[in-house]
Amino acid sequence: MSRVFKSIVWIAALIVPAMVMPATAVAGVGEGDRAAEFNAAARDSRGRRVRLKSYRNKVVVMTFGASWCKPCKKELPAWEKLAKKYRNKGVVFLAVNIDKDLDKGKRFVEQAGLRVMRAVYDPGAATAETYDPPTMPSTYVIGRRGIVRYLHPGYRPGDEKKLAKLLDELLAKYRDP
Repeated sequence: MSRVFKSIVWIAALIVPAMVMPATAVAGVGEGDRAAEFNAAARDSRGRRVRLKSYRNKVVVMTFGASWCKPCKKELPAWEKLAKKYRNKGVVFLAVNIDKDLDKGKRFVEQAGLRVMRAVYDPGAATAETYDPPTMPSTYVIGRRGIVRYLHPGYRPGDEKKLAKLLDELLAKYRDP
């Protein structure tokens, strides 16, 4: 074989597998990453755009969920209790609902009894797609400088104690968590 032919075969051996192998999924936002801004479609119950940057200098607890998610139905009331406890301590709780049917999402949030937590509706799930939560629900704790400090997939009774402990540690340990 000629030297040129051998080179072509060698290059093809490197390139062809990369072309036929499935692309690796791009990882979402995780611990240590800068929190991504909400997609422009993310709105509150009155239809106003919600921006994560409006919570600068606050610790943000953000959970992704939907009406079809059974653990979400238990998580939201637990997070609501924590939201009441921490509302005057510089912590904001956001419930990002990804139901495709906006009315269904609003009914779900209403049934959860959220008063202190702010509901964010993202019916196209564009923000959730950016974050790529590992499961529903998934909770992100974002420090005052916009860095994700903690990611908790799922919900089980008792998780609220773990989250409260984490928030207490963040608030006590760092002036700027």
